Amino acid sequence: MASLYKTAAAVCLMALCGLRAEAAGQTTYKFRPLKVDDAAYFAANLVRNGKLPVHVSEVARDDNIVSTLNEKVVQDEIVKQTEEANEDTCEELIETLSLKEIFHLSFDYTDSPNYRELLQKALDAGLQVFNQISALHLCCVVLTCLSFFKRKEYPSQWGDIWEVEAGANLAYLLGSNSTKIGCVIGECVTVASGGEKALPSDETSTGKAALFCKLSPEVEKGSAPFDEEYFTGLVSRTAKLTEMAEEDLKAPSNDGTAAAALPTILAAILVAMLTALSA
Repeated sequence: MASLYKTAAAVCLMALCGLRAEAAGQTTYKFRPLKVDDAAYFAANLVRNGKLPVHVSEVARDDNIVSTLNEKVVQDEIVKQTEEANEDTCEELIETLSLKEIFHLSFDYTDSPNYRELLQKALDAGLQVFNQISALHLCCVVLTCLSFFKRKEYPSQWGDIWEVEAGANLAYLLGSNSTKIGCVIGECVTVASGGEKALPSDETSTGKAALFCKLSPEVEKGSAPFDEEYFTGLVSRTAKLTEMAEEDLKAPSNDGTAAAALPTILAAILVAMLTALSA
């Protein structure tokens, strides 16, 4: 009987050691939520309305949305064998947490992110998806060069745009009826598994992070986020977010809308003309 107990104890010990060895070879990926300052919300409104002849509603920070997002980003984690772990795991984590359904943008982590530059990146990527201007031909009359462009019709197949991540991201951010917004940064960190609950001091930054923003009311996925008049101004805008100031958020008067839009549209045509010439 004593021999039987010794054998059972030895088997259990070996199994326990095996489990510990396996755990020691694993890496856990998760997001550490970080506070977003007012500059992010200002940048979001610049994307939506900065230097545009037609405006959608402004969005204001909502603490309830921020609180919900903070809870959301820590709801799950990914455990991988250490040799299989890489920075792509941080992207996988976004999908695991179902955070691709809202605005999300990955970036290299920094203590002081430039929100205007980050959102400009999302804006440019989104406009590439539903940019509706293509050159037809170039005509020079006397000393004036005129470039004629065909502006494609206002998108009717919004469902296709929403199927492309960059297009869906921008469409979500520009929902015309949204009035509230909450944002949080998720810093992607790793914890080497050791069988006990990890402490914050055990977390190691991967150097990657993501900006998450949830709006309310949310635009319905697959639907048009804004109307044709707003779309025309959006695709004609050439000013960068970093060039804008608070006064650029002011809605133009009805009498000045057409006059304000004309220089922007002409500038866009000139840029496209020069691009065609240099190609």
